Amino acid sequence: MLAGPELYGQAVAFLGGDGMHNSELYRKYRQFIEGLADERRSTELSLTTLHALLQQFESEAGALEPGAAGFVCDEIADQLEHEALRATSRHRRDVLLAAVKGFDGMSFAVVKS
Repeated sequence: MLAGPELYGQAVAFLGGDGMHNSELYRKYRQFIEGLADERRSTELSLTTLHALLQQFESEAGALEPGAAGFVCDEIADQLEHEALRATSRHRRDVLLAAVKGFDGMSFAVVKS
């Protein structure tokens, strides 16, 4: 049975598109957000930074096929939610759950030509 990165890699291949770009996008934003959650700063400042990161992600993911963008978005949200549930720091949990909420609110529409 596949789990984690193996499952993610197969799903990206199934969805087509640039799998390398998809996995890079996943890693990049997961690392950014987890780093932000671990910083010692005010929650307000972290959430403001998080909002900017989510906007940047949405812009970058918008260049992907809608199915691939949605998949990457869902995978990051799922992983961050698991991390938030294990968090012992309130700041980390708050930032991660805010990120999950932001990712859950994203949608990537099919552009018709």
